[in-house]
Amino acid sequence: MIIEHVLKKKIVKSLFTIKEHDLVSEAANLLSENNIGALPVTNDGKSVIGILSERDIVREIARHGFEALKTEVKDIMTKKVSTCSNLDTLRDVIGHMNKGRFRHMPVLENNEMVGFISISDLVLAHLDEVEFENAAMRGSVTG
Repeated sequence: MIIEHVLKKKIVKSLFTIKEHDLVSEAANLLSENNIGALPVTNDGKSVIGILSERDIVREIARHGFEALKTEVKDIMTKKVSTCSNLDTLRDVIGHMNKGRFRHMPVLENNEMVGFISISDLVLAHLDEVEFENAAMRGSVTG
């Protein structure tokens, strides 16, 4: 399975983003209201300049208390962003996420963001793939 198929199956079709000069409190509200774990940081809706995750926010609050919520996203976001394309395989992307120990990844085509996937999206897609393969095997055995 390729990432393009994962994006097509996603239940949530909206792509939530945040800008680098927005406040961390705004990002926290957006994460909470939409029950998501991370946001791509983009000023133009196309170029990804970072990712802000719940983990980034918690780490900053642990260091600076609730004053962290008054800082700009750019000051605490993860700046080194790994990306994938629509044509990357599910297996390769899961492996890359596991190796890097992160759970969210922007999907780029021609250097523009076309989606944002989480490890949960990938696990669900993998389960669907396994169920399909099992059904096909049962069908070939039972005739």
